[in-house]
Amino acid sequence: MAVARDLIGRDNHVISVIGDGAMTGGQAYEAMNNAGFLDTNLIIILNENEQVSLPTATVDGPAPPVGALSKALARLHTSSKFHQLLEAAKVLNYEASFRHGRYLLKKKLNI
Repeated sequence: MAVARDLIGRDNHVISVIGDGAMTGGQAYEAMNNAGFLDTNLIIILNENEQVSLPTATVDGPAPPVGALSKALARLHTSSKFHQLLEAAKVLNYEASFRHGRYLLKKKLNI
């Protein structure tokens, strides 16, 4: 979609949401490599729910996720900057929800 946007000369945002489990298939990597090669603007949201490596059954139970992406996400999760960003996002989300709730209440009460 980003390439099509570029070809027709638009400047809208293109957002892709990719689950970390999908990263093991290779298509997501290929798409990101292609976008990087074409130097196109693209926002990628990684829905990280710790499935970056499908659990492998062992005699002791499932094996933990492994690999470079798993390690990078683990470093991200333990960084103080990430936790500061997460807390700021929670505050913004709460404030937006509060404002929207107040708006709906006023609308319902015809205030």
